[in-house]
Amino acid sequence: MANRHQARESVLETLYAWSSAQQDSGMIPELLASRLQHEERADQDESYLREAVYGITDHTDALDELIKTAVRGRSLRSVAQIEINVIRLAVWEMQNRLEIPYRVIINEALELTRDYAGEPPRGFINGVLDNLAKQLRPAEMKDKK
Repeated sequence: MANRHQARESVLETLYAWSSAQQDSGMIPELLASRLQHEERADQDESYLREAVYGITDHTDALDELIKTAVRGRSLRSVAQIEINVIRLAVWEMQNRLEIPYRVIINEALELTRDYAGEPPRGFINGVLDNLAKQLRPAEMKDKK
């Protein structure tokens, strides 16, 4: 079975490299190829990796506009690249992967944050994603209370 967590790690690393290169879309195929050759991730869900990377990079402006509504008192420019990319991935999943419960999406985002950015940003990311889940998954959140 394809491993989605490994794919999420590859998505995050691809987005980080893409963001660091001023969001040059021309480099995405090469970045994806590099991530797909990663030996420790031989079981990753390749189609999920591709779908997420292209879904996020093709709609970054729209994702960021939505994220701005939940980042209270901060400019997105003040958010570290790794953190904004974790949030972008989670928001993309909330919008496009309705079969994944929002709590699983948030939990995965917090795990990625811990692994790639450490503990301090986890509270911020949890708060942002919780606010966005209220907008993107209101019925699901209501059912869980």
